[in-house]
Amino acid sequence: MTTDANATIARSPERKLASKVAEQIIADITRHNLVVGTVIGSETDLLDRHQISRAVFRESVRLLEHLGMASTRRGPGGGLVVSAPSTAAVTQAFMVYLTYAGMKLDHLLEARQLLEGAIARLAAERADEDQIMAMRERLADDRIRESADTSEHHVLHVMIARSTGNPAAELFTDALGRLTARWAYQDRPAAEQQVALEATVRAHELIVDAIMSGDAAAAERRMSAHLAALGDWLNQQPFTLKSLDRALDAPNGEDKLGSQIARRIIVEIADGDWPIGDVVGSEADLLARYDVSRSALREAVRLLEYHEVAAMRRGPGGGLVVTSPSIDPIVRAATVFLEHRGITAGDLIVLRRDLESEAVALAAERATPSDIERLRTILDAEAATAFEGPLDEELHVNIAELTGNSAIALFLRILVELTRAHATIPGRRSSRRTKINSETEHAHHAIVEAIAAGDAALARRRVTKHLRAMEPLLH
Repeated sequence: MTTDANATIARSPERKLASKVAEQIIADITRHNLVVGTVIGSETDLLDRHQISRAVFRESVRLLEHLGMASTRRGPGGGLVVSAPSTAAVTQAFMVYLTYAGMKLDHLLEARQLLEGAIARLAAERADEDQIMAMRERLADDRIRESADTSEHHVLHVMIARSTGNPAAELFTDALGRLTARWAYQDRPAAEQQVALEATVRAHELIVDAIMSGDAAAAERRMSAHLAALGDWLNQQPFTLKSLDRALDAPNGEDKLGSQIARRIIVEIADGDWPIGDVVGSEADLLARYDVSRSALREAVRLLEYHEVAAMRRGPGGGLVVTSPSIDPIVRAATVFLEHRGITAGDLIVLRRDLESEAVALAAERATPSDIERLRTILDAEAATAFEGPLDEELHVNIAELTGNSAIALFLRILVELTRAHATIPGRRSSRRTKINSETEHAHHAIVEAIAAGDAALARRRVTKHLRAMEPLLH
C-alpha cells in the first residue's frame, strides 16, 4: 500500500471509533472482573458514557458479539450483558493473522514441534483417566474412518492439550492444527493416503499410550517424531494450499450476516494472495457481489478494520483496501479470552519456559548483527527508564521476533501480556523493587550476550533461570 493510501484511510473520522468503543468496553469488563451475565449498562447509559451516536454504538455491539464478549438483552433489566468469549472467534483471528503474515509450512511445523512436544510431556503428568479414555475412543473412531482426509487429525492433538488444563496450550494447538489442515487436504493417490492415515493413527496410539503410562519423556519424544514425519509427508511433493475457508469456524452459533460476509472477504483476500494496497472492490461492487444490504456490509467492514485486514478508503479510486494485519487486536482478544478461561500464573510460566527456551536458541542461530544491535538498544532503554515494569518485557518480545516465526512471536507476546497482568510489582522506591530491577537488568544483558555469541545452550540456560526468578512476582 502506498503512503498516500494509508493517509487517506487514516483521515476517515469514524473509521475506528466503533472499534475503540468496543476496546474500552472490553477493558472495563477485564478491569472490573465482570462475570458472565453482568449488565454493563443500558443503551442509553452507554451512549452517554462513551459520548457516541447510536449507529456507532450498535456497530461496537456487533464487534463485541463477534468476539463473544457481550450481547444485548431485551426487556426490563436488559442492556449490554457480559458473555463468554468465543473460542472460534479467537482461533479464527489467529489463523487469519498467521495466514496474512505469510506463515510457511516449515515455520508452522517448527512452531508445532516446539509447542506440542512440551504439551505431550505435560499431558503425561496431568491427564486424568477419563480424559485418556476419551482419547482412546477418538483413536478407535480414527481407525474405522473411511476417508483418509487428515483434516480431523488435529482433534486428538487438541484433546491432549486440553488434558493439561492449560487453556493457552489448547488454544494455540487448535489454531496450528487447523492451519496444518490447509496443507493436509491433498489430492494424493488413495493407497498413499491410506498408508499415511495408518501411520498417523499408529503414531497417535503410541503418544496416548505414553500419556496413559505417565511417561512424560516418551510422550514428548513420540509427539516430536510424529510431527517430523507429518512434515516429511507434506513436503514430499508440490502442493497447492486449500482454501482458508476449510479451516475457519463460525465465531458463534448465531453467525450474524456481517460476520459471514467478513469471513468471505477474508477468505477471498487470503486465497487470492491479494497484495497490500489492492482494492477488493468499491462499496457498490461489494454490495452486488455479496448480495447484502449496506448495513450488513458496513458491519463486515468494521470487523475487517478491527482486525486490520482491510479498510474502506474514501474518494476517487477508493473502496475496500487490503491492509497489513496488526498483531495488537489479536493479542488483546486472546488475553481477554484466556483470562476468562482461568489461565493461571503456573500455566504461563510452564508455557513460557518451554517456548522461550526454544525461541532464544533459534534467535542465537538466526540473529544478524543488526538484530543484536537492536537488542542492545532495548537494554539501554531499559536501564534509562529503570525498568518501569519490571515486567515491561519488550526484550522478550523482540527475541521471539528474531526467530522469524510469526506463530512463536504471536504466542509469546500473548504470554508476556498475560504475565504482566498476573504480576505483583513492588513500589518503585522499595528496596525489593530495586533488587528486582538490578537482577532483571543483569539477566537481560546475560541473555543478549549469549545470543550475540551464537551460544544457543547458554541462552536457553539463562532465559530459563530468569523465568524461574520471575515466578515469585506472579499470582
